Parts: sequence; C-alpha cells; structure tokens
Amino acid sequence: MLPARRINITSVERSRTEMTRIGVDPAGIGIMTPKQFHYNLKIDGLTPAQANVLKQDMLSIGGEAAVAKGAASCSVVSTGALVSGTARQFEMLIEKLAVQSFGLPEVAYSLGTAIASLGKAGFVINGRKGLLMTGGRTIIMGILNVTPDSFSDGGAFLEKDKAVEQGLRMAADGADWIDVGGESTRPGASPVPVEEELRRVVPVVEELCKAGLTVSIDTTKAAVAKAALEAGAEMVNDVSALGADIGMAGVCRGHDALVVLMHMRGAPATMQYDAEYDDVMAAVFAHLAERMQFARGRGIDEEKIIIDPGIGFGKTAAGNLTLIRNIGEFRSLGRPVLVGASRKSFIGKLTGTDASQRLPGTIAAHTAAILAGADILRVHDVAEASAAAKVADAIRNA
Repeated sequence: MLPARRINITSVERSRTEMTRIGVDPAGIGIMTPKQFHYNLKIDGLTPAQANVLKQDMLSIGGEAAVAKGAASCSVVSTGALVSGTARQFEMLIEKLAVQSFGLPEVAYSLGTAIASLGKAGFVINGRKGLLMTGGRTIIMGILNVTPDSFSDGGAFLEKDKAVEQGLRMAADGADWIDVGGESTRPGASPVPVEEELRRVVPVVEELCKAGLTVSIDTTKAAVAKAALEAGAEMVNDVSALGADIGMAGVCRGHDALVVLMHMRGAPATMQYDAEYDDVMAAVFAHLAERMQFARGRGIDEEKIIIDPGIGFGKTAAGNLTLIRNIGEFRSLGRPVLVGASRKSFIGKLTGTDASQRLPGTIAAHTAAILAGADILRVHDVAEASAAAKVADAIRNA
C-alpha cells in the first residue's frame, strides 16, 4: 500500500477521470461526482429567522452552517452565515429553501447563483462586435495612457501619432483590447476638464478603431464615453463603477457598450487616505455586487458587465495581496474578473523598485491572479504579459 495522496479535484473531468482509473462503476461515478466538490459560501445580511432555518436545513443533510451566536435567540438584528458542504448538499439545501417563507427563496437563489458561477469554466461577454467566451485563455488589455502625468508612463504617448503607434504595437504583441485613457487615476491625481480629455482621447480611439483594433475608453465622464463609443470604442472602463457621472449608465446602455465596474473608495485624489478595511474582501465584494445591481437596474445587460476589484485603488499593500490571493471569490458574482496590478506601488514596496523596474513583480502578481481565477489582465507590457499568461493558462487548464 502506498501513502495516501491528496487529489486536487477542481473539475468534473478530473473527478470522473480519477474514478475511472480505479474502476468505479459508471453509474456510481455520476452519483459521487457532485459529492467531491466542497464549497464554503458566505452570505451576509440574513435575519435571525433566515439564519436559523438555513442552519437547521443544512445540518439536516449533513452540512454545516455557522451563524452569529445571537441568531438563535434573535438577539441580533442581522447575521452572516458561513455555509459549508458538498455540491450535492447545496443542491438539497437550495431545494429546501426555495419553498419556504421568510424571504428564503431569495437566499436559495443567491446560493444557487454562486454555485453555478463557481462551477463555470468561463463567462460570456456580449460585445458589440460579437460574443466572447472567457476561460480558455486569459484576455489581455493593453494600457494606453494619453496623459502627461500617469504614474508609470505619463507623457510618453501624449501625442496622437505616438499613442496610435503604441496601440498598434500592443495589438501586434498580443493585446485583445486597447484601453485608452486621457485622465490619470494615480493616487493624488487631479481631475481633467472634459474638453481636454476629449481632445486627448477621441482622435486616438478613432484611428485605432479604423485600424480594426478593439478599444475601450478609460473614463468616468459620460461625455467622453459617448464620444469614444461614437468613434468606435467597444467598452467603457469606469473606475467609479458608473458612480461619478449620473449620465454614464445611460450612455453605456444607449450605445450597447461593455462596462467594467471597478471598486475604488473615494476618488483618485483622496483614495489612499482611507485604505484600511476590517475585511477588504467583504467590502470590495459588497461594493461590486451593489454596482452590478445598479447597472442592471438601469438596463445594462449582465453579459456586458466585467468586474474589477481595483488593485491599488484605495488599498494597502496587504489589501492588494489579499485581493489577488482570493480573486476567485469574485467569480461568485457571475461575471468575468479583471485584474490590473501592472507596475503598481505595492510591487515596489515588496521589491524595492520604481515603476520602470516592476515587470518581474507584475508578471508574478498577474500569474498568481490567473491561477486564482482572473479572466482578464490590464497591463503595460503586453508582449511579456501575453507570454506569461499563455504558460499560466496552460498550467490552469492542464
């Protein structure tokens, strides 16, 4: 007898393969596969009644549910619940909750959405140019800052011809999307007038789109987004998650645009003044969930939404590391996850390097993010990021 070996079952295919190798009956494989996937799901904002029913139902089928100690006596107003069990146990729990009162069908729906999303190999992105499926390979978004003051490459591509040349170069190096921005979002950055931002970005967007590239516009201003979309852009990358300009959601909906919703506390000028969180994962998750609900409520199709936890935007170095390490948790929201750690200051703090020397650290951070569940990378160094992503994708998909 050999020593016991931990089997890393992360897909239905691996589960079935391992059971087939030891000669399990095919009927048994079908029964046992859902029992080999174990989930720990946290759901916040439950009433004591909801928490108590959920806990009892999960315990009755052999799972676990941890709730606040005051839930049983109803001495708390609300509680979270950490629910643990196999995929099969969650199926049974969801069936039980779906037919009960106290708003439990909504809880069942939330749990079911998380389980379904975590089990997906990829997500559909419904762009204006057609459908794109994530999961097979990491999508690369190249950063094109048409600004004089961005933290890493400010001023390098301020002139139109240089910016267009850089965009074409990034596409040749493997960028799927080119993200054009005319206003720096570095910590402490000051706002740029609409007219100036339009002057910087629209000619560049127009030329890149004419050349057949897929372009996103990095802006918080509805007027800039509208002009860029009319010039051919496919996507709006809004660091305020549609919160800075009341007209942004309408522009995105009206132009059938893809939308990146990012987490940021405050504004670029002030975001690093308040970067501590009791639970950074919970805070970012809740914000992104709320912004997704906001977007859907204003008519934006869910298949057009991409989420971004906002690495470096109002987080400490430790917070950024926590987000990257646990990036797969955001897939519970059911949408592709974008990560932009390129040349960020937390890498400099870890390696003692300035922005121009952070490529190795960037590659490490982005590789970790891919293996943890990221779908899209936003990068400065496209050729290097693309090559690294190919290797990380091959490892993830092996």
